[in-house]
Amino acid sequence: MYQEQDILQYIEQCMMTQKPLKQTSRLFSTLRLSSIVLALILAIYADQTHTNIGFYLAGVLILFFLVLVVRHSEIKRQLQRLDAKIFVAQKLKRRINGEWKREGSTSQCPKEDVLSYDLDLLGPSSLYAYCDMCATPYGKQRLETLLLGKDDNIQQVKQRQAAIQELLHHQDFLWEYESAGVLFAQDAMKLQDTTFDDLIVYGTKGSQTLPKAIRYGSMCMAFLTILTLILAVFQIIPYGYSAVLMLANLIISLIISSHTSDALSNSKNLYRIIKDYDILFACMKNVQFQDPYLISLQETMKQGKNGLDQLNKVMDMLALRHNILSYLILAALMQIDVPCVFILETWRRAYGKEMNQWFQAAGEMEALISLSVIGQVLPYTCFPTLLDQKEPYLHIQDGLHPLLSQKKAVANSVELTNGSVIITGSNMSGKTTFLRMLGVNMMLARAGTCVCANTMHCTLMGVYTSMRVKDDVNEGISTFYAELLRIRHMMEASKQKQNMLVLIDEIFKGTNSADRIMCAKTAITKLHLPWIITLVSTHDFELCALSEDPMISAINYHFEEYYEQDDIYFDYRLKEGRSTSTNALQLMRLAGISDA
Repeated sequence: MYQEQDILQYIEQCMMTQKPLKQTSRLFSTLRLSSIVLALILAIYADQTHTNIGFYLAGVLILFFLVLVVRHSEIKRQLQRLDAKIFVAQKLKRRINGEWKREGSTSQCPKEDVLSYDLDLLGPSSLYAYCDMCATPYGKQRLETLLLGKDDNIQQVKQRQAAIQELLHHQDFLWEYESAGVLFAQDAMKLQDTTFDDLIVYGTKGSQTLPKAIRYGSMCMAFLTILTLILAVFQIIPYGYSAVLMLANLIISLIISSHTSDALSNSKNLYRIIKDYDILFACMKNVQFQDPYLISLQETMKQGKNGLDQLNKVMDMLALRHNILSYLILAALMQIDVPCVFILETWRRAYGKEMNQWFQAAGEMEALISLSVIGQVLPYTCFPTLLDQKEPYLHIQDGLHPLLSQKKAVANSVELTNGSVIITGSNMSGKTTFLRMLGVNMMLARAGTCVCANTMHCTLMGVYTSMRVKDDVNEGISTFYAELLRIRHMMEASKQKQNMLVLIDEIFKGTNSADRIMCAKTAITKLHLPWIITLVSTHDFELCALSEDPMISAINYHFEEYYEQDDIYFDYRLKEGRSTSTNALQLMRLAGISDA
């Protein structure tokens, strides 16, 4: 994991590297301006004095200017890469010092996704926002999928675990790939007017190609035009023949341009988008992986790099069309649109069907790197041991909530098997945070990354929650009925007989105490199944009596407070047994509401 001091040193190193590059960049800017101005002065002087030496010197200065442009572009790219690395370092530093919530998030939490809402998986200040190092559409979508536990086959989870474990040993690669993602995102922001999915469809399926008759006819015309032009140069035939053919080519080019413009303009937009992947693919060139899954992703992305290199060559030729002078010349000689469409379709047939695999591999790598952020910045993590057994099991030793400051958070331990757990305790004592800690760490385990605990052994379980329950005026749903709907959903899911972790906070708080106790007992009884671990927090001590019910045999845990000089304090430690105290009146007094 990174220490804040290590990151600060890295940022300082990047800034020190930038300093001479910025000086060189300013120097090159001055030289570029000076050389072109001096070349212009020499050209004017040579024209006025009729001396050729001035033109020669102006030509040399123009060549010097072009060299400066190329070299200056390289320096600018180096500065951009260093800026990106500093950006990534500052992003990681904010996660270490707890300032990351100011960033916001590109992910939105759907209203109907109660699990994500209850456990802060998506949206602002969420687990997604904490981990997110993704720049590509595929990466962002994949990270959401993994954090929501939608891909939790135990073999796939173990595969991701092994991959993330190795990634954490390749810190230089992580910096490189994450900074490449920043550059990708910066350039992608300029392409918001282009629909990525439409271009992927175009790259895969292509567009209507030109008939073979036009293609072969164009080749014959080009051959005849060039042949007659050569013969005219050697004064074997008059120039008129080649002129007629060139004019015919130009007219034909203008006619067929209406059929080729869509394909060629789409190719330009496609290239603008997927060329940004080149910087991501290039990161895979030198890193040496041992994990088979990482190796397979690396090989796919290397194939993508090769395909993009070939596309670069195609686009170099297509670029000739965008200069009006070169377009007219080439259209007159060879009907340039026809060979352009031909070579583009050749590339598409060779690589188009593989494009999705390249981008998905890059997205998977981004998602794995994002999930590794937990291990990169948090000092207190481990990879959970996943148990492939029928009965649900969860043993977490010194577990913490990953989104809380680990310097202030209090660790708790618990070992649970199928059954029901009643958690009592006074207000603000830590019941809700404890439930969320279990839920979030289980979701991290299902994603395949490390959890915030000393050790964790568990079976993979579906997580179901009833925590931030709200009424819905528009739908006519009260808080109590909204919670009933949540618990009904849990009961429907239980029919699948798949292992479940059920977390219910302040059960049925939206109704009166008598109904609440009766309904809570009924719900807990319905959820007391061999494949479910149910944890319920409550202020109703009457539910603790379920420990004496032979059909339930619930386990009681509690949190408690203590007082010093009329001030209330919490140790946030989970303890066995039921709570024996309440603190509502004391909190009212401390808030200045009551004098009692």
